[in-house]
Amino acid sequence: MSVVPAIDEASLPLQRPTVGDGLAAEEALLESICQGESEFGLLAWSPTDRALVMPRRHERLEGFPAARRALRERGWPILFRSTGGTPVPQSPAVVNVALALRCRVGSSAAHLEWGYRRLGDPWCDWLASLGVQDADLGSAPGAYCDGRFNVRIKGRKLVGTAQRWRRVRGCRDMAMLVHGAMQVGETPETLVELVNAFQAAIDDPQRFLAASHVALIQALPDLDLEAALPALLERLEVAS
Repeated sequence: MSVVPAIDEASLPLQRPTVGDGLAAEEALLESICQGESEFGLLAWSPTDRALVMPRRHERLEGFPAARRALRERGWPILFRSTGGTPVPQSPAVVNVALALRCRVGSSAAHLEWGYRRLGDPWCDWLASLGVQDADLGSAPGAYCDGRFNVRIKGRKLVGTAQRWRRVRGCRDMAMLVHGAMQVGETPETLVELVNAFQAAIDDPQRFLAASHVALIQALPDLDLEAALPALLERLEVAS
């Protein structure tokens, strides 16, 4: 379904951009596939600052200006992303991994599930190799930005996933970018409270549950993440 040339994991350390620059780097990774400049790319990043990232449709809500001011006063500016879902916090407590591929696809339903599994299955295998039990893909009711292909630990959301697809210029091939955002630090209560504060500010009754989330530090308190991360990237490179 895709062509994956060899890459050097040593060239893929964990990048530490701002949230805005990290989102832009993911867009550039996808664009390089769209323009035919590459067929495969990986990017791992954790921001140096923090922001609440959401689809631009939220900007049209009546309470959005007041909500934006309230979050800015708390040190959480709002930024926008090109995928759907609900607001998601980005901070140094989050590690993002973006995988971009040039693909030939069949039905939309089939290629969407394939894309999520192309990221999520190696991620679950990586967690298992670190000694985490009960890592799988699925929904986590009560989690913010919930989906069918979260990476979970014992049913709690560790990694949220999203996809973007575009046509490769001049042919029928497709460019896919699939993204995972993993909470590695802090407590779920900290980030869930922030999302719920935004929900309250825009007068949206939906609230999210800290118990539906888990941080990697809770599952693996002694993990040296930067030492372990290259093994995840390697699994994502070689997965078929």
